[in-house]
Amino acid sequence: MKKLLSCIIISIIVLGGLGAAVTATHQNQVYTEKNISSVSRYVDELDQSMTDYDGSLPVGRTNIFGYYANLSIAQSFTPQMEVLTRTLFLMARNSSTAAPCFLAIRENLTETDLARVTVEPSEFPIVNATPTEEQLAWIEFNFDDLWVTPGQTYYIVIYTANTTENYYWISGNGTNIYQNGTVLLSIDNGNTWSELIDADGCFKTYGLHETFLQITMKGGFPGASFVIKNVGNYTAWDVTVNNTISGGLVLIGRHFTSTISELRPGEEMILRTGFIIGFGKISLSLRVSAANVKEISSQATATILLFFIIILQ
Repeated sequence: MKKLLSCIIISIIVLGGLGAAVTATHQNQVYTEKNISSVSRYVDELDQSMTDYDGSLPVGRTNIFGYYANLSIAQSFTPQMEVLTRTLFLMARNSSTAAPCFLAIRENLTETDLARVTVEPSEFPIVNATPTEEQLAWIEFNFDDLWVTPGQTYYIVIYTANTTENYYWISGNGTNIYQNGTVLLSIDNGNTWSELIDADGCFKTYGLHETFLQITMKGGFPGASFVIKNVGNYTAWDVTVNNTISGGLVLIGRHFTSTISELRPGEEMILRTGFIIGFGKISLSLRVSAANVKEISSQATATILLFFIIILQ
């Protein structure tokens, strides 16, 4: 019997007895439209992984060597990128499986989910016995992007409904190949966990490196312009810009939203408000965010004289 299956037998005995609690796409490109939209899916990168298959374990309620248990499995990992975008596991399901498979990201195994996603049984290949590697498939769990701290331990928790013969197969290796984490098991719906020090799941995590943007406001005719420059080391993906003009007597133009799919390091996008008619003192507010940029904002006071805007501070 392979090492991974040996681990599960030992763990069930231990768990049953006590259960250890574990606390501008182009430089200087100018945008003058009020609403610019470009559909993009950023290019995330492989961050953490272990892909050396050794065997499979059930996730869910099934008879394991004469012992009925509802197994939940967690894989700890240590990201090296600031944004966690998705994860994949090498998995399959039993033909009787009817409930979805759930995946959660947590800082602590017994605390609130940081992210959570559901994948339906129809997405998994069907295997009615312990699967071979060829019968498994890499299943994607694509949750909302999550900001994480590189070097900190997080947990990927996989579970399903506690219903008889409702279970999935998840693959792994019974040796400690992945040095930045390990496998943990629970048989009581995640209330207590036992760690398998010498085992890892077959998994992949993807992410993005954080980058940084700089905002510069300029007055002029017609209207104001805003320069957003990537001053970081990585491409900024799915940049969104929101500009609001308030105060004074502004007759035309108050709020503008623009997006750009990517802004490479050293490049900048220039957003012009276009024609704005008004008089008096106004406030300019700009908010910028991206998939891998934490929201930044800039405010300035200005005077508008018909079409001409003068930045005061």
